Amino acid sequence: MAAADVLPRSIGRYEIVRLLGKGGMGEVFLATDPALGRRVAIKVLPAALQQDAKMRGRFMNEARAVAALNHPNVITLHDLAVTDDRDAGFPPGALYLVLEYLEGRGLDEVMDARRLGVDECVDIAIQVLEGLKVAHQNRILHRDITPANVMLAPDGRAKLLDFGLSKILLEGARDASGATRHTGEGMIVGTLDYLSPEQALGGELDERSDLFSFGIVFYQMLAGVHPFSGASVTQMVAKMMTKEADPWPEPDTVPDVVKQVVARALKKDASERYGSAGQMILDLLMARRELAARPARGAVTREVPAALPPPVHRPPVPSAAVPTNPGATLTESTAPMARPKKTASLKPARSTRRGPLLLLAAALLLLAAGGAAVVASRGCARLAPAGAAGPR
Repeated sequence: MAAADVLPRSIGRYEIVRLLGKGGMGEVFLATDPALGRRVAIKVLPAALQQDAKMRGRFMNEARAVAALNHPNVITLHDLAVTDDRDAGFPPGALYLVLEYLEGRGLDEVMDARRLGVDECVDIAIQVLEGLKVAHQNRILHRDITPANVMLAPDGRAKLLDFGLSKILLEGARDASGATRHTGEGMIVGTLDYLSPEQALGGELDERSDLFSFGIVFYQMLAGVHPFSGASVTQMVAKMMTKEADPWPEPDTVPDVVKQVVARALKKDASERYGSAGQMILDLLMARRELAARPARGAVTREVPAALPPPVHRPPVPSAAVPTNPGATLTESTAPMARPKKTASLKPARSTRRGPLLLLAAALLLLAAGGAAVVASRGCARLAPAGAAGPR
């Protein structure tokens, strides 16, 4: 009897709730952990593969790979165990993983339901690359980067899943340039329409192979179509190995700064791609800043004249100090276009102080002159009789 035919069931201390999905590497169930009061995902290697040494090895390899990673953008592994006679509905000796249960949908389901915006695509890309970066730093190559292996939570978090085809990168021989090469299996593994050229040829792989596969996913998020279209998977693989990506179906909807990132990730020659996920993240962060600044610049559609300086307050000028030249008055009326000098604003104030002083000085002079005339006339009147009494 198949594991999905009878419910409820238990496995270990976990109680099975329902089947979440089936895949080549296992059946995934939603379960509860009564001891800790939480939901978990149970991934069980199918019964038909339990006796396959290679498949059991890959299953164990996934457990080791995920256990080595602790990152918000990578699924968390809680446990690896083997069933026994007490587990209802599962054969004894079956391998199973206890994983973090994620509420949300696969990226492939989201893309089928709606078109993603550019900003949303960039944000998802950065998160997936953060997960790849920590994997590569731990010498783990994913080798199966597809939309189905990226989970999107309702709050926008992206998680990298399914390390069943992952490989621990081993130190290999050095090439002519002195760079370390990583050993390959000489066989094709992964999802065919997301393989890198070297992966499709069964060649040696390193981190740049994962970045090419993610470049395909990123293009698909942005454009809504696969970058290497074909009537069959075989044609698509042939194009991935020999031809450049298809032209963007709606080129105006994707900014050039984002297209450049995709183009570099999809280079046929691995030496021309990003050398690490961290490098690609840096370019996407700069692209995100440019996209955020673009609306502010685009909002100005016409030239705005420079603001005029504030009007200068001028105290009233007495009538005595008003210039008689009408041209001077016209010049003053246009003066606000040029900021007046500081000394210019002091002139009217000096004029108001100087006017009364001049009037006072003139009055004093008039008084002095009038006094002198009175004294002189009185002196002449006293001298006239004396002149008349002189000799005849």
